Amino acid sequence: MKTQKTIQLGNEWLTINDCHEVARQFKIVQLLPKVKINLEKSRAILSNYIDKHVPVYGISTQFGGQVNLTDEKYNISDHPLYLKALEERQGDLIRSHTAGLGDESPEDSVRAAMLVRARCLSLGYSGVSAEPIKQLVNFLNYRIHPIVPKYGSIGASGDLIPLSHIASALCGHDIEVKFKNKKIKVQEAMQQTGISPLKLKGREGLALINGTSFMTGISSLAIYDLNRLFNQILSAIAMSLEALGVMDSAYEPLVHELKNHPGATKVNNYLLCAWHGSKLIRKLDSERKEFLSSYGASANNHHQNTRPLQDYYSLRSIPQGFGPFWENLNRSVKWVEREINSVNDNPVIDPESGKIHHAANFMGYYITDTCDILKIDISQASTWMHAILANLVHPRKNFGLPANLVERPAVYSGFRPYQILSASIAVQNRKLAQSQQSFTIPTEGDNQDVNSLGTHAAFDLKEAVSNLELITAIIFLAASQALDLRGIENASNHSRKIRNIIRRECPKLTSDRSPSEEIKKMINIMRRQ
Repeated sequence: MKTQKTIQLGNEWLTINDCHEVARQFKIVQLLPKVKINLEKSRAILSNYIDKHVPVYGISTQFGGQVNLTDEKYNISDHPLYLKALEERQGDLIRSHTAGLGDESPEDSVRAAMLVRARCLSLGYSGVSAEPIKQLVNFLNYRIHPIVPKYGSIGASGDLIPLSHIASALCGHDIEVKFKNKKIKVQEAMQQTGISPLKLKGREGLALINGTSFMTGISSLAIYDLNRLFNQILSAIAMSLEALGVMDSAYEPLVHELKNHPGATKVNNYLLCAWHGSKLIRKLDSERKEFLSSYGASANNHHQNTRPLQDYYSLRSIPQGFGPFWENLNRSVKWVEREINSVNDNPVIDPESGKIHHAANFMGYYITDTCDILKIDISQASTWMHAILANLVHPRKNFGLPANLVERPAVYSGFRPYQILSASIAVQNRKLAQSQQSFTIPTEGDNQDVNSLGTHAAFDLKEAVSNLELITAIIFLAASQALDLRGIENASNHSRKIRNIIRRECPKLTSDRSPSEEIKKMINIMRRQ
């Protein structure tokens, strides 16, 4: 493996950017030696409980709702047999929960989940040795990717079923992985890389699967993508509003200072910077003077302005609408990064006090809440951007631009199919905005009588972000076309620069061609920026 800057598992705070670099750019992960100090402390505490046969969940008890059940082989005095029985039980737990079905989860999501689980265990509150963490790191660094079906998690007791598929691979069970772009048995991948199957000790099976790492990995990548996309959304909107000649008054800084929300101010400032130097943004003072001049010259003192003194809501209230989105996105980064760096196992072993706590840090409600709120914001943004597109293509709303943004609308369809496509995508995002928390359902003998459904929410967020990227690409293409028709020489430097980048691969639409291919090109342009 090539030597390069590493992501280190130790006391360092992991970010969503770290997850992106490991999951998608294959950055090397390193387990720092100092991690072993806390690992040894918590492992010694657990061993002491085991030696004394003190009841500990998942060690001397059954799992889940059968916590009150025990078997005599877990309480026998013959210590070697006792330990062997514990190890067998951990393996059985993983095998029994390797129960997922559905489409395969994306490789980057699986990689992110492995990194996040390694981070959780490395904190030293799970009573595991360094071996499970090393195995996760080996799989990441050698790019061995367990096949993890999409369905199975309800986000209570964490992501038991998806993480069991990963744990089964670590243990060398009869499971498939992707290695060197091929689907093979994990044993074959281990042979090729010289990795030995993980031998579970103590509670290491439970520790590998009893947490929020899968939903957190998925959501971390979705939020990374959304964070990058957000400024592109604002740029596409800025270009569109400029092409429509919006009124400057709605974007007066004082107005948004008085609104008293940082998100609105942030969005407003972005738009003002994007419009700097534009000759297309209308000035309310100039419009008023023109109105008064026309009014005075009119014989009957009756005058109707060619354009209203206030724009449509979708053009006038971007800061008020997208400001909350910006604030929620910033909060979501904080929440997900806290979850990435959390102890989300059960039980929790305190190296300082020597106590073992039976708790519920495996609950994924912070991830669910984050994803649900962002899905609502994405739904609103999708609908809003569709409304902006309607302003661009409709002659009764675009103030002088040709119908469907094409110079011969009687001959060509122009951007009409783009708008139909935009509606289709926006509708899907509106459906995805349904809160997953509202679907919670009791299961597992009513032991898990509430559950977060965080993994469902994370997968929905991932899809919604991808859809929003498509809508943004459509808006960029439509805005560039509108600016060309309006007169690109009058546009701001910001808009001209973006339009010129787009035009290198997507020429001005003068006759009909496949929107699908144009949008794919635009997506690639956006991802390179």
